[in-house]
Amino acid sequence: MGFKIVQAKNSANDSSEKKGDFDYLIETPKWTLDEVTLSQPTLNKIDEMIAYIDNRDKLLNEWEFNRFLKTGSGLSVNFFGKPGTGKSVTAEAIANKMGMSIIKANYGELESELVGKTSDHLMAVFETAEKNNSLLFFDEADAILSKRISNLSQAADYGVNTAKSTMLTLLDKFNGIIIFATNLFDNYDEAFLRRILFDVEFLPPDLEMREKLWRFHLSEKVPKEITYEDLATVSEGLCGGDIRKLTINLGLKLLTGKVNTIDKTLLETEIKNYREVKVKHNTKIVVTDTSNNGFEQNTSIREE
Repeated sequence: MGFKIVQAKNSANDSSEKKGDFDYLIETPKWTLDEVTLSQPTLNKIDEMIAYIDNRDKLLNEWEFNRFLKTGSGLSVNFFGKPGTGKSVTAEAIANKMGMSIIKANYGELESELVGKTSDHLMAVFETAEKNNSLLFFDEADAILSKRISNLSQAADYGVNTAKSTMLTLLDKFNGIIIFATNLFDNYDEAFLRRILFDVEFLPPDLEMREKLWRFHLSEKVPKEITYEDLATVSEGLCGGDIRKLTINLGLKLLTGKVNTIDKTLLETEIKNYREVKVKHNTKIVVTDTSNNGFEQNTSIREE
């Protein structure tokens, strides 16, 4: 049994499936790969992923990879990188490319205080994904893929380890596509790493990528007196998620009449304020030249 590629549903037909006491939203992907701005190394890995999916039968049977790929016929992938670099939207775009719906799972929502209940939730979401031909996307995956607890001191510890063991079993049997995303890749348990076929790093955008991001977010119709090249230069160290938020903030200032146009001075002020907020929340912004802003780096601890 391999991947079943079908046409994804229309967004109007997005549905929710209930398994036990938990609901799973089956969504139609809204992003395409053409809309996602990624570094060339990341794009190369995505191309390899898609080639694997499209040619799995040839790999397994004609080239006899089935001699050592003997577990489930699914594909497990890990996206890692700092927050805002496009992991979530890329997962959605891949589902779109494959004609699949997508289920976005978060371990914090699946976790239960009742011993064994978390495992039930995990089994249910895997079953739902496979039955509906949905790509399964786990955000903040380090919460479930982190190293197992060796010194068990309370019932909750047993529950955590049981859930991790359940996840290992599910990965071995899964016949679909699952993508994990994290910015804490170093915490993964070795047993999970062995089951993940592709590790894809999402790098912060360089100058050229930032210009593409600004062109995508801030259209020509928006009043501005600044070039896209200057937008990219002034926003050094920011990622796509940051540029998205800044674009919304700038648009609201225009709509409320606080400003009449976007210029370099306004952008520098907005970025300065935005960086201050990021620093307060311990989110890293990589700035290679701090001569114009005076901001120091901080440590990234969690995806927004």
